[in-house]
Parts: sequence; C-alpha cells; structure tokens
Amino acid sequence: MKPGWNVPPLTSQRQARAAEPRLSAWVSANAGSGKTHVLVNRVLRLLLDDVAPGRMLCITYTKAAASNMANRIFKALGDWATMPELALAEALAKLTGRSPTPAERAKARRLFAESLETPGGLRIETIHAFCTRVLQAAPFEANVPPRFEVADDLAQAQMLREARRELLAFVATHPGGAEARALDLLARLAAQDSFETMVQEALRQRALFNDENGRARDASEMRAGISAVLGIAPDLDADSVRSAFRRELAALPGLPLLIETLQAGSTTRQNCATSLRTLLAGQDDGDPVAFCRRGLITAEGTVSSHIRGRGKSELEGAPLAALEALGNLVLAAAERLNAVAIRDRSAALALLVTRMLASYQRQKSLRSLLDYDDLIARTRALFERVEAAWVLYKLDAGIDHILLDEAQDTGEAQWAILRKLAEEFTSGGDIREKPRTIFVVGDEKQSIYGFQGAAPSAFGEERRALDRRVREAELAFEAISLNTSFRSAPDIMQAVDAVFALPDHARGLVFDGSPRPETHDTVRHGAPGTVDIWPLAANDTGEPPDAWTTPVDAPERRSGTVKLAERIARTLQRWHRDRRDDRGNPFGAGDVMILLRQRGALFEAIVKALKDAGVPVAGRDRLTLAEHPAVEDLVVLGRVLLLPDDDLALATALKTPLIDLDDDDLLRLAPLREGSLRAALQAAALAEPRYAAAEDKLVRWTREAGRCGPFRFYADLLGPGGGRSLALARLGAEAGDALDAFLNAALDHERRYGPSLAGFLQYVTGSATDVKRDLSASAGEVRVMTVHGSKGLEAKIVILADLGPEPGHKRLPKILAVPAPRSVLVPIWPPASAEDTARTAQAKAAVVAQMVEEHHRLLYVAMTRAEDRLIVCAAQAKGEAPAGSWYAMIAEGLAASEPGLQEIGTGDEAIRRFSVTPPATPEDAVRVPEASSSAVPPWLDQPVSREAEPAPPLRPSGALAAADGEERPGDGPFLAEAAAAGRLAHLLLQILPDVPAGNRAEAARSLAEARGRSLPAERRARIVLDALRLLEEPFLAALFGPSALAEVPISGEIGLPGGTRRAVSGRIDRLVVLPDAVVIADFKTTARPPERVEAIAPQTVAQLAAYAALMGEIYPDRRVRALAVYTADLSCFALDAGQRRAALAGLAEQAQGASLDPPQEQAPR
Repeated sequence: MKPGWNVPPLTSQRQARAAEPRLSAWVSANAGSGKTHVLVNRVLRLLLDDVAPGRMLCITYTKAAASNMANRIFKALGDWATMPELALAEALAKLTGRSPTPAERAKARRLFAESLETPGGLRIETIHAFCTRVLQAAPFEANVPPRFEVADDLAQAQMLREARRELLAFVATHPGGAEARALDLLARLAAQDSFETMVQEALRQRALFNDENGRARDASEMRAGISAVLGIAPDLDADSVRSAFRRELAALPGLPLLIETLQAGSTTRQNCATSLRTLLAGQDDGDPVAFCRRGLITAEGTVSSHIRGRGKSELEGAPLAALEALGNLVLAAAERLNAVAIRDRSAALALLVTRMLASYQRQKSLRSLLDYDDLIARTRALFERVEAAWVLYKLDAGIDHILLDEAQDTGEAQWAILRKLAEEFTSGGDIREKPRTIFVVGDEKQSIYGFQGAAPSAFGEERRALDRRVREAELAFEAISLNTSFRSAPDIMQAVDAVFALPDHARGLVFDGSPRPETHDTVRHGAPGTVDIWPLAANDTGEPPDAWTTPVDAPERRSGTVKLAERIARTLQRWHRDRRDDRGNPFGAGDVMILLRQRGALFEAIVKALKDAGVPVAGRDRLTLAEHPAVEDLVVLGRVLLLPDDDLALATALKTPLIDLDDDDLLRLAPLREGSLRAALQAAALAEPRYAAAEDKLVRWTREAGRCGPFRFYADLLGPGGGRSLALARLGAEAGDALDAFLNAALDHERRYGPSLAGFLQYVTGSATDVKRDLSASAGEVRVMTVHGSKGLEAKIVILADLGPEPGHKRLPKILAVPAPRSVLVPIWPPASAEDTARTAQAKAAVVAQMVEEHHRLLYVAMTRAEDRLIVCAAQAKGEAPAGSWYAMIAEGLAASEPGLQEIGTGDEAIRRFSVTPPATPEDAVRVPEASSSAVPPWLDQPVSREAEPAPPLRPSGALAAADGEERPGDGPFLAEAAAAGRLAHLLLQILPDVPAGNRAEAARSLAEARGRSLPAERRARIVLDALRLLEEPFLAALFGPSALAEVPISGEIGLPGGTRRAVSGRIDRLVVLPDAVVIADFKTTARPPERVEAIAPQTVAQLAAYAALMGEIYPDRRVRALAVYTADLSCFALDAGQRRAALAGLAEQAQGASLDPPQEQAPR
C-alpha cells in the first residue's frame, strides 16, 4: 500500500473474500479497483491451499495481460522464497487473514521452485492459447491435424488472396454460373473501390459466413435466411413484384373515379391522372412502381399534398379512399422491390464470400493450419461431442480451478466453451471432497469489443446462470462488487460520476434498470488532480489565399487538426523542458498518454508534432507492416538486388539510411546519365569515395542475397551490418517493432516455402498485416494510442484529444449481422436510407443504439485511464461540438455538477477546469533531480568485442572419456550378458529399498523373473542374493534408507585446481544427505569388476570426483563419501579424498586443452 492511501475496510474485506480459494466468485470490478491484484492473490491462495500449479487455468484477454499477471505471481513467489521469517509471516498473514503455521511458511518458500518445475508452468494464457492446447491434446477427437500450426496474419492474408484468385479464375472459366452472375450484379451495383472494400469487410467478418464448426455456410441457406429477415419468399424476383403490382393496380376499387376527379383538378393532379392512364395502358417505362410513384409519393413515404389537396381542395369520400389505397399499394410494392434488391445483393455477396472461404478452408487443411476462429470453433465442437472431463484429463490430467479475466469482452462462442467447463465442474460424485471453483472478474461498463462479438448483457446473464448451477450443486458461490479505485485521484472519479450522472449519458453503462452507474470511490483521498477542457480547435476562416498575389511569408491557413496537434506538442514541450507541468507537479514524457477514437489524420499529426518539438514519443501503437518506412527500405533494396537496372528502385534505395545518399547526389548522378542509374553510380565511384562505398555495399549485398535465404540476408544486414541502428536513428523506436515483424515474416516464409527473395518480397508486400506494438510499459516516452489499445493501461496524465462524435447511420458497419428467425445471424448489405425496408431500418436502428452504448463505454474507459490529470480537447472545422460527442458529454456533465467548471486564461490558451482538491503545495511536490551533464563515455560508440563462447557443462559420466563408453578389453565376449546383469542389478537396487524388508526377497525374485529372462537362472539367483546382501550392509543402511534418493539430476559449478571453474551436469544413481555427511553412489556394469580400489578405472574415479566436488559446493559443512558399486558382483569401493583430488587435477589439465564435451549416449551402466 502506498503512503496516503485510505483503503475502506469493506474494500479490503471484499478483496479478501474474492481471493478465498474454496469459493466460486463472480467479481464486478470498476476501472482501477485492483482486479489484477485480486486475481494474483487468488492464485497465491490456491497455491498455498495445496492446489498444484498445473490444476489451475487462468484465462486472460491478451498476451500482455497474461504476461503481466505471471510476472506478478512469480515476483510474489520469489519474494516469499527469500524473505526473512518475520517478513514472510507478515506477508502471508496479510494475504490469508491469519497467522501462518511453520508448515505453511515452509510451503510458501517452496512454491517458487514448484511452479517453475511444473511441466508447462502456471496456466495463464489467452482463450486462443487454451484452445490450442486442448486441440493438440485431442486432435483426433476434434478432427484437426495432429501437428497443426496456428496461421499468423501474414499466412491468412496470403491464403485469402489465393482464394480470391481461385474464385476469379472459376468465374472466368464458368461465365454462366451462379458465381459469375453474382459477381456481375455486385460489379454493377458498386464502384470498384466500394466493391473492394465490401469484400475485404466480408472477409474480416468471415465468422458471419462460417458455421459454428468454422466451415463455410451453405449459400442457399443463407439466401433463405436473408429472405426471412426481409419478409419475402426466397424465389421472389423484381419482375414478379412488378407484374403483381400491375394486376393489383388494375383491380384497385375506385381507381376510375379517382382518375376522373384528378383530371378535373389542378395541373399537378391532371399530370397524375395522365400517368395513371398511361400506366393502365401498359405504356410505362418497364418499372410501373417507380413510374407510378413519381409525383405521387414524397421522399418521406407519404402521398403528396399537391395530389391530396389541402383545406377546401382536399379530396374527400371515395376519391380520397382510392388515393390512400393507391399510395399504400405503391409503397408496399416499393418495399418488396427494395427487399428483393437487398436480398439479391446480400445473397450474391454471401455466395462469393462462402466460395472464397471454402477455398481458404481447403488451403488451411492442405497446410495443417488453423486460424484463430478455427481454434474457438473446433474447441467448442469438441466439448459438445466429448465429455469435458475426458478432454481436460487428456490435457493435464484435469483442471480443478478456472479463473477468467476481462469477462465482459468474452464472445458467445467463448462463453459456450466456458459453460461446458462450468457444467463439468458442477457435476460428478466428488465435487465436495475435491473442491473445484470458478472465478470470474470483469466490468460490463468496460465492454468495448462489440465488433469481436462481445455483448455486455451476457456478463449478467452468465453470472446468473453460474450462480444457479453452483448453488444447485450445493457449492459456495458469491457475487462481489469492487468499486474503490486504487488508480485515480478524487477529481477524476468525481468527473466520471458527473459525466455519466445524466440519463442520456448512462445508456450502455447500466444494466439493472438504475438511472445511473454506481458512484466511484478512491483510496487516494486528498491527492491533487484536475480535469481541463481546452477550447475546440477550429479551421482558420476567411477566403482561400490567392497563390499568385499572397506574399510568400504570409501566415499559412491551418486546419483545426494541425492547430490542436501543435498545441499539444507545444504544451508538452514546455513541461518536458521545465520538468514540471503548469501546476508545479514533476513531469516526465512517460507520464502522458494521448487517446483517440481511431487512427487517422489527427493521430498522425500529433505524432509528427511531438517529434518536431523534440518530445520523446513512442510512435504509433499499430503499424501496417508493408507500409512502414523501415520495411519499405528493406523491400526496395531487395528489389534492387533482384533487378539492378530498375532505376526508380535504385534511386529510392540510395536514399535509405542503409546507403544514405541525398537528393543532391541523385541530381548529380541521374539527369545526364546515358545508361542506367547503376552504371552512372559505378562510373562516379571511380572518382568519389562515397559513391564507391555505395557501390561496394550493393555488390556485397547482391552476393550475400544470392548465397543465402531472405532471413539470413536481412538478419545479417540489420544486425552485424548495422542496418537496425541506422533505421532506429532515423525513424525512431517504433521501427524496431516493424523490423522484428519483418524478420519473423522472413523466417516463416522461408520455413514454409523455401528460400526465395523474390517470393518473400511478394509475400510481405501483398498483405496488409498489422503489427501490434506493446505500449503497456512506458519507456519515458509519450504514448499515442486508441482507446481500445489503452484498455488495462494507465497514465498520470491522459489527453483525450478526439472529438468523439456520436455514432449515427453514417458510421454503420458495411455489413450488418442480423438474426434470422432461427436466431442464426445472416449478413445484410445495408442500403441507403431511401432504399430501406421497414425491417432494414429497424435493424439499422438497433445497431446504431448498440454503437451509441459502446460509444459511452469507450468514453468511460478513456476517462478512467487517468491517474492525476485528464485534459479534454478536440478539433472541429467550425469549432462546434455536436451533441452526443465525447467533448460535449464531458463539458455538459461537468458543467451540471456541483463544483462546476472554472474559467482560466483567455484566448487560444483558455481552459475550463474541474477540480475538487487543492493543488499540491511546494512542500508536497517531489523534488525533480537535476539532469546529469556528464560526458558520454567513448566506449559507448565503439563496437562490442566478441566474447568467447563458454565451455560446455562437464558431465561427469563422460569426464576424460566415458566411464563405460569406450571399449574395455576386460569385458570381452561377456559384454552382452554383463550388460543384462548390470541392468537387472541396477533395477533391484533402485526398487528394493522402497519395499518392506520382509517382502524384499519375494519382490526381488519376481523382478528377476520378469526383467532378467535373458540371464541364466543361476546368474539371476546370484544377483538377487548379492543385491539383498548389499542392502543389509550396515555401513550402507543410510544409502538405501527411506530418506535416500534415486536417479538424482544435479547441476552447478565446481572449482578445479588452478582456479578454473566448470559447469557440471549429471545424474547420481543414489544419494542420501545426512546431518553430518553426504553419501553418493554410482553403479557400474563392467563385466570384470576391479579387485581393489586402486584398480578402479580413471574414468570412474573422475566421474565420482566431479559429483563429490559438486556436493561439497552444495553442502560445504558436511563430509562427502563417494562409492562405486559394481553390479556384476555388487562389490562396493569407497574413494578417498586423495584419489578424488588427483582426478580433479586431471580434469583441470584437460580443461585447458581439448574440449571436454562428453558423448551423448553411454553404454549401459
């Protein structure tokens, strides 16, 4: 706990209750309320409660969250292993709420090693990683390739491109097929750009076009579902609607009277009457509905007042009834035509996408690949076909405790998997004797991944379902709420409460019918903080300047986007220079996080402005690999090496940091050249060293690219060649992530397709793969990211720089996922508003309502990232904040609060401030240390000298020469029988010590009969008698006693004579640690054992000397005894200290000469 924190007792009680290891709990945790702390504590409590690390499964939303949690857990376990007794007792008492026993303290110290030694370690992973393990454990039951791999983004993009090529090739060879007709329809309805965008969006939402098993859905079934959504028959077409309209129009009652009445009226009515006569005569333009609608129906869908009339001229009686019936007939026909058009283009899109996805699925099968959607779908299908208990048993012999983090972001398919696990947990006969728990933590107010299928309403539904299931099993379950922030100052928390206190703003944050979310508390009472609102940055006004007459030094008209970016950069530059903000608080660039709704012009402008102002900035949080300048430099260099005469590529490569020529150099080389640019460079190299160096690089790189694969070439170029340092120096730290992803792509491509530079360049440039950068830990730089990317992060100062306009119909997704009557989602290509049907308008309204609710939750997440200070600013062309925007919501909510907003400053630098705590006094402010002005040491810029490789670890069984590995003349023709006898004796000495003394003889005879059949009966009987005799020797009683260990792996370092130290790694056949001594024994299978200790082979002596020396390092206060036991006759010899010292001296001499690497395989001992 930090100084000044005031943790309410109820909060501490709830956190302790949530960590109770035998309680299933569902925790609703507000932002910053310590949910990760509770998760970590629960894992620690489970470990203390004798739960094996492998019996827990903790599922997190991201790899970064899993890594963060694992680091916290291992830090706590590591601290426990080294704490003084008193400190350990205090830590355990704070965690468990009671004083620990000595046994519990001892167990706590062992947990770190136990967790590390558990195969696979602690199971803290994402849902996709868990599904991968499940499918790898049961590939046949899941019907997946046994050695499948998970397709990365590059591989998926490449296979989808190939699927599109296959589709187009199929259409070209089958011009009369359904696919060709669908493609023709979409091509006529959409421009090239919008069609391309629509297909890309459909492929991104491919889960909508796949069934629950991850396979492409049947296009005809999807067409039927789309028709059902729109309320029309699957086979209804536009011609049928028009024909039906003509028939119904001709039979419309009162139509002749209406035409006669209209003919007697105004010019507009007369024109309408003429149109109706023409329509009845069948002389329309082929579309009777549109022909009749013109002039009769308004854009709003009502009968024109010019036809109906107003006041005294309004139609009455039968003509009015006929007119209304005519209007309804036209609108109904238009509705059906719109539905048919929407159905046809949506079904056409579904047909093409499902064909591409079928090809995509085939490619994955051929390559034994699964994508992330497959992992979820196949695991879900597996749990529905096979008992979850059996799958979990195959996975790790079972799981007893499940912990789920960020539950509000879990999608339906993922919930289905977790429900199956919960059902298995709450059924069976041993649920009381063997406690099994489920722990879920999340916050529906922070559910911001609706585009990935997360629904905040599911959080409450699943909580109620789990509560019912656990209670029916008569197990303990509790719903716990944590609403006290450990992150934010009171100003931030009260600002959040004020903004969402308004009913319109609370939509999407309340799920129990309350008018507003519960209020927030904080442990940081008295901590100073503020919320500042800057004026909107508007575009400069006035007439555009005349380029011919405006002075060259006239001020440039600037957009609000540029003005806002410059103000942010200017403010942070001043604080960075002064090392304090405008309130006197210590400041570092790493304290700032700038949040936006999405990446765009403002995002790029802010990053550029910060770089121009010299403010350290981490760059973008997501990069498109092929579009990053560092990757473009490597790609263009590769093209130059493949095509030396490509002048444009060469000119681009010469300006990269790798060669570092400039425009002046190109102007010297290019304009007057007679041949290629490469020839001009070669000619200039004869007189100019800079050009000669550039030519030498190109020649050397061409040779290297032809000699090795893309990965080796680029790795050498970026590493030893210094390319990485050059790129980072010019492009900043973010280039490092792009270069790492580029090398990973090169390695993956080479592994899949073989080494080909041309193939790899096509592979990497043909995809729009994004690189997600981990900005969770600030490295002293300003972080600029989207609100989605900031989830789980925090910063002392948060600048919310996005206007955040409220979503409307213009922000609708390009494809709507609408539930069909059987609750199966179908894709709808939404039309323009004028072409909507009642059902598509309803679907749009529902989607917009969901988007608005998520819009509010995004604002909640953005505001609660701030620890001490929140700055709200935005750019808008006219300087007006539209209603419902983030900027307007914050301003409205804070203005309506009791503290209100305080006006500070004037002009462009004016702000409105919300504050409920006084600023820090100078005495409270932390002193900022002065910057060091020490000179840069000269070694910093010098290349690091190559270090010698460390010697391999010494394995005593192979020291000098393998004790049993070389030919031994004494063995002769008896080697095979001696080896069999040795194995039997070794087995008896390993197993019999654990058998009660009274049963050893019978057990020994049974083992000899079962495992020594290749030996003569007399030899077996002698081995049994010798083994029993050896076990009864008094001086060996401890070695074969209950505290002795068999087959003990050891490793460490020993000191050799002369001062050298060597690593040792080996396995001791038998070991016992006594209060005053350590006894080790090694079994040897030599057919003719030595008769005295001096005749023991030097190799055996060296082996035991190394083991004894390592034991002496581990137990320096105890005497070490080393025994050599020969299994041929079970004779036993003890090596004295003099023999061991002489053997170590021999090892030291050999360590200075030839390598001591032992052979990997030894003869049977």
